[in-house]
Amino acid sequence: MNRSLVGNFLILTFLVLAASGAVMYFFSFEKSMAATHTLFALLFVLSIALHIVNNKVPLKNYLLGKRSKHLAKYQSLILIVLLSFIGLGAYLDMPVINELYNWGNELRNAKAGKTEATFEYQMIQLNSDIPGAGGLEIEVKKGEAFQYPLFAIWVEDSKGQYLETLYVSRVIASGVYDYGVEIDGVWTPSSKRRPEALPYWSHKRNIRALDGFYIPLEKALDLDGVSGATPTDNFIVKSRAKSEHMGSFRIMMEVNQSYDWNEYYNRNQFPDDKIYSGSGQVGQPALIYQSELFHFSGSYDTYSLMKLIGHGHHSGQDGKLYSNLSQITTAKDIVDRVIVKRH
Repeated sequence: MNRSLVGNFLILTFLVLAASGAVMYFFSFEKSMAATHTLFALLFVLSIALHIVNNKVPLKNYLLGKRSKHLAKYQSLILIVLLSFIGLGAYLDMPVINELYNWGNELRNAKAGKTEATFEYQMIQLNSDIPGAGGLEIEVKKGEAFQYPLFAIWVEDSKGQYLETLYVSRVIASGVYDYGVEIDGVWTPSSKRRPEALPYWSHKRNIRALDGFYIPLEKALDLDGVSGATPTDNFIVKSRAKSEHMGSFRIMMEVNQSYDWNEYYNRNQFPDDKIYSGSGQVGQPALIYQSELFHFSGSYDTYSLMKLIGHGHHSGQDGKLYSNLSQITTAKDIVDRVIVKRH
C-alpha cells in the first residue's frame, strides 16, 4: 500500500486519538467522546498494522537489534520488559504506577463536585488447605470509629447452631495480649481474662475454660489455623468452610472495641459488676452482625451484606443476643460494611 497514504492515515488517527483521550482524561465522561475515542483507536490499530506491512524488514531489524551495537542491541527486549511491568502494574492497581490515573479521577470528580475514596485491604488467608470445601470471602470495610477492634467470624447453620470459627483475633484465641501488663512504664505481653470481649461468639463456641469463662484461656486446638493479628485497616478474610457444613448456613461476626465509653455505657453504669466496672475494658458491648442464609448448591457466586442484629452482654455474663441497640452510639461506626461472598 502507498506509504505516504498509510503515514498520513497513521498521523491523523493518532492526533484524533490523542485529543479525544486528553478530553476524556480532563473532563467528565461523555458517551459521544468515548465512542469517538474507541472508533479512532480501532482505526489507529489498523493503520499500525498497515505500517508494519509496509516496513516489515526495517522493523524486524529494529526488534532483533541488527545493525546495533552493545546495549542498543537489547533495547527492544528492555522496552518489552519495561512496558510489560508498567501494564501489569496498572492492571493490578499498583499505587505508584496508577497515580496518574488516580489524579485524573480526582480532577474530574472535583470539577463535578464529587469525591472518590480509595481503599487498601489487608488479606487474611485461612483454611486454604481444606480440600473440596466451600470458598468464602468476608470483606470488612472499617468505619470512622475503627481503632483496632477485636473480631470473631464464624459459621452457623440455619437454626443458629454453631459450626466452626473462620477467623478470630489472635489475642482472643491465645489469651495473651500484647499490651497485657505495664512494668516500669513499659507495656509487655501478658495473659488476661476478657470474658466481656466477644461473649456471643465464645458462648456459641460453648467451651468452658477452667476458670468458668467461655473465652479461651490458652491456645485452643479448634482455633489453630484460624486466628490472626488484629487488622489495622480494611481487611478481607479468605477461608473455606468444611465440606460437612455445605448445607444451609449463615456467616456471623462479632466486633468489640475497648474503652469506647458513651453516655450510657460509662465506667459508673454498673458499679456492682466486677468485670465491667473492675477488670473490664469494654465500654460499649460487642456488636453482632449476621449474613443472609447461604446454600452451597449451584456454581455461581453469591453475595450477602451483613446486618447489625444486636449486641452481647456488657460484661460477658451470658451468651444472649440483645436486640435493643438504642444505647449504642459510636460502636455502630466501628464497621462501615461487611460483605460476604460465597463461591
